[in-house]
Amino acid sequence: MARKTGNISILQFDEQLISRLRVSSSSKALEVLAHDVRRGAWSATDDSLSKAMREFAKELHLADDRVFTVLPRHAMTARILLLPSHDTREIESMVRLSVEEYVPYPEHELVLDQAVLQRHADGQSRVLAVFAHRDIVEEHVRVLRGCGIEPEQILVSTACLTSAALLARGSADERFALIHLASGGLEILILHGNRLEYGRGVATAQDWRQAAQPGSEALEELAAELRATLSAHRREVEDASPIDRVYVCSEWFDSVGVATALTEFAGMECAPARFCATLASRGGELLTGLPLVSLGAALSAQQRAPILISLVPESLEVARKRSVAKRTALRVGGGVLAFLMCLAALYGQAAIQRASYIAELQSRIAEAEPVALSVEAKRKKLIRLQQHLDRRGSALELLARLTELSPVSGLNITRFSFTYGEGLTITGRAESLTLVDALAESLREAGRTDVPQFSRAGLGPYKAETEQNQPVIQYEITIPFASQEAPQSGAAPAIREDELP
Repeated sequence: MARKTGNISILQFDEQLISRLRVSSSSKALEVLAHDVRRGAWSATDDSLSKAMREFAKELHLADDRVFTVLPRHAMTARILLLPSHDTREIESMVRLSVEEYVPYPEHELVLDQAVLQRHADGQSRVLAVFAHRDIVEEHVRVLRGCGIEPEQILVSTACLTSAALLARGSADERFALIHLASGGLEILILHGNRLEYGRGVATAQDWRQAAQPGSEALEELAAELRATLSAHRREVEDASPIDRVYVCSEWFDSVGVATALTEFAGMECAPARFCATLASRGGELLTGLPLVSLGAALSAQQRAPILISLVPESLEVARKRSVAKRTALRVGGGVLAFLMCLAALYGQAAIQRASYIAELQSRIAEAEPVALSVEAKRKKLIRLQQHLDRRGSALELLARLTELSPVSGLNITRFSFTYGEGLTITGRAESLTLVDALAESLREAGRTDVPQFSRAGLGPYKAETEQNQPVIQYEITIPFASQEAPQSGAAPAIREDELP
């Protein structure tokens, strides 16, 4: 069908909800033209979802607009990675080469994309990588094709939600949690200032409208997921501090009641994400709920979003190229038919050459693969051997360094308790508390220079006693280890990753 308008339609659908946000195509402002939401109980297996989508698309003339769709975070895997490059192509290659570290599927079964969140001065980049199974994306496209719709881009809710929040909040230096209540799950993001720190998506069949009722199962689950996300954020982000506020939004209902109930139940300051209203220059009164995902997708469609993730499968790209070629042929007409035939012949020749070249490359890859696998296996063995030989930070070395730092007189050590991965406990007697404080300070100073395990040394419980008519201080110094400071002792280090589990 020929396009009749230049407007943009943001489409989201699943077995419980179909929504469309329509905005103007202007790149200077976000003018809302319509926001339509339908709820139901459909199924992808009996074609009822496809039927409902066809009726929705026909009624609203979706095929006349530029259509962008959004897939929910809980339907895929997302990770925040720290990669040693600023180059976009290198980052893409790194993500593709390491696919099987993050998902249990080979690359050819996935549709993936990535976006740089932050570039560090040391040459590293924080990258949001998204991995969606090809079957999920293809089924999404199949339903759309049944309605006569081919989306320009298939966006991801995490990028849309983050973009909307960052643009709406501006430069506000606030660490906050943003909860998006979707029809088939929920997504929770932790943002600080102008960057995404952590994200998590959960699939669930809860009707989040019930969370506005105190004591409801939906409210308890929501509070539990929020606490789990905040706990994971504290573990994964080094400088994590308590969040200032929790914001709640939803595409299809007013979340005021949920925010109020969550405040009382979870004991955190919660509020509806009303700041999203600033994104719409006109037509904000047409919005149902607080549709941050749809608004963020509209910004992406206008090329104004700071983060863009697009999961367009190869089949859709091929179909899109064919559609463009067909429209071009119809516009040009019979006068240039011969020219088009020549182009088609050249294209066919190029395709044959490309196929031949690909076959040659695949043959070379097959020849080199055994050698590459052997080299990789040897590399991994060498890494494991190096890790087993590396004894830096062992218990004996820590004890030796402690002995060097201890005062010559006036203090003794009666017990040195080392727990792998957790910390040290030092107990003993001293003539005065001043000597104990001096030893703790010496340990912390060493932690800042050559023994990072000592950096958290602190005075524990102590008490004054009398021995042989002399006052004595029974002291204890505790040194907890951070995860990255734990002594190796020959064990392979844990590989940390930033993620939107």
